Amino acid sequence: MATEEIHLRQAKHNEQFLDTFDLSTTPYLDWVVTVIFCAALHYIRALAARHHFGNVSSHADMDRIFSRVPVFRRQPDVYVDYRQLKDDSRAARYDARQFSPREVVELQDEEFQRIRVFVVARLN
Repeated sequence: MATEEIHLRQAKHNEQFLDTFDLSTTPYLDWVVTVIFCAALHYIRALAARHHFGNVSSHADMDRIFSRVPVFRRQPDVYVDYRQLKDDSRAARYDARQFSPREVVELQDEEFQRIRVFVVARLN
C-alpha cells in the first residue's frame, strides 16, 4: 500500500512529465490527457491515504473514496472533476478520442488544477 508521500511524489513526477510536452505541437495529446488523469489520481490518493483510506486496487475503489472519505464527501465538485478526467482518459485510451490543444489546456488548467489545489491545501 503506497503512502501519502509516495502518491505525492508520483503526482509531481507525472506533472514533470506533462511539462515536457508542447501542447500546441505534440501528436500525443491523447497521452497527455492520460498523464493529467494519472497525476490527479495520485493527488487524490495522497489525501485519501492521509485519511487512512489506502487500500485502492481498482477504479471502483477510487470511486468509493468520494463517498467514504469525509473530506471528499463534503466537496462533491472534486468528484465531478475527477470523473471528467477519468472519462476523457478512458476515451483517449479505448475509443481513440482525439483532443485539441485547447481542450487539453482546459483539462489541465481547470479540472486538474482544482483537484490539485483542493488536495494540496488539505495536506499542508
